[in-house]
This record gives sequence, structure tokens and C-alpha cells, in this order.
Amino acid sequence: MAKKDPFLTTGEFASKAGIPTSSVTKLIKEGKIKAEKKSGKWKISPDQLKAQTVKDAIAPPGKAGGKKAVKPAREKTAAQKPAPTKRDKPTKVMATGGKTFTVAEFAAMTYLTELGVRQWLKQGRLTGHQGAGGEWEIDPANLELPDLKRLVR
Repeated sequence: MAKKDPFLTTGEFASKAGIPTSSVTKLIKEGKIKAEKKSGKWKISPDQLKAQTVKDAIAPPGKAGGKKAVKPAREKTAAQKPAPTKRDKPTKVMATGGKTFTVAEFAAMTYLTELGVRQWLKQGRLTGHQGAGGEWEIDPANLELPDLKRLVR
């Protein structure tokens, strides 16, 4: 039978100490736990479980020598929340009294195809209305939308 290694890996040490493996690695790198790297793995002596640093890491928050209590995250105020985007809620931008464009004209003015223009109308990314004959009339204000500005020829 093979002789068991008296040293512990970071995973074994973490489970015995009751702390995350990442904390063990951090303590080693900070020099608070003595360990040696053998064959690409940290090897830690079991007597390091008694080290004060490990006891401090195990102590419940708020106790002397333990980690600081974590404050709950604050809710974002209206000023901190990101502004709603076009995709969040379509805004109705209707041009009053201006010329409207057909699907073919709008497609010629942008890098969208006629199919793409129709799809954007259905999705609410473009505004317009259907005329008496069922043809779409697209508002010129759409050319100023951020999503579409980059697609104007």
C-alpha cells in the first residue's frame, strides 16, 4: 500500500478549515499560511490549521478577529439607473406634416433591405402607418433614431 502524503492540498485544507479554496490560495499568496508547491500543487502542513489567520478566516462575521460584516447592496437611485433604450419600450415619433417614405424609398436611403424595413416596422423599431391601400408610410423622424443613424447611406 502507498504511504499517504502528510501534507494537504488547498481543497483538503479548505474543507477541513471550513473556508473556500480561493481563500486558502489567497492566504498562501499573502504569506499568512506556510505552504510549498510540489508537482504544481500547493502542499500545506496540517498544523497550519491551527494558525491564527485561519481561525480569523473561520470566525463568524462581527466577532472579534473575524471578517467584517458585509453591508447589503444599496438600491440604485433613479439617477444611477440606466436610461431606457429604444428596445426597452418603443417610442412613438410621428412626424407632423412632413413627407413620409414608402418601404422601397426607406430601404434605398438606408442599408436595410425592404424585408428588413418591414421587420423593423413589425418589431416597433420603426414608426409609421399603413395607408388606405395597405402600403406602409414611414415617418422621416426614424432617420434620427440611434439604432438607424448608423445605417443611413
